[in-house]
Amino acid sequence: MITIRINDRPINLTKNSTLSQVLEQHVHGQKTEPELNQQGFVIALNQNFVPRSQYPTTLLNDNDHIELLSPMAGG
Repeated sequence: MITIRINDRPINLTKNSTLSQVLEQHVHGQKTEPELNQQGFVIALNQNFVPRSQYPTTLLNDNDHIELLSPMAGG
């Protein structure tokens, strides 16, 4: 087992879990705030942006920190 954090909330996972699996189980699966169940956010893993296309291949490690961020438009 490993422990990660999603927006500072600890989550226990099995080793070799992917970012896609975690999102499906702990974000889209109604285990977090309802506003995060929509795909209106981007992800930073250990303070690095992860493109959506890499979610299925991004393996998580013990003590990883995931931040779900609302995209912001700027000028």
